[in-house]
Amino acid sequence: MNREVNEDLIQKLKARVRAMSKAAEDEIKDLVLSCRKELELVGIYGDESDPTYYQAVVLYCKGNYGYDEDTDRFRTAFGALRDAMSLSGDYGKEKGE
Repeated sequence: MNREVNEDLIQKLKARVRAMSKAAEDEIKDLVLSCRKELELVGIYGDESDPTYYQAVVLYCKGNYGYDEDTDRFRTAFGALRDAMSLSGDYGKEKGE
């Protein structure tokens, strides 16, 4: 699993979850790593340069960061997107690496 999370991605995600503090960066990095692992567990491989994979990461972060009262909605949306990506056949190990 790629344990690197580039600074540009962290900054983009900070804006998406409306976090302003420097302290939020470590939590966001941990969420990205967690999301990647969860996606791999269901056979999804890729990276944030893919718009759909990036959207999954955004939804995961919004659902787990404590974004607002809509966290359940974001978690549900992440689960639906994760399942669709898994079934699509476009994110298997040979395609993601």
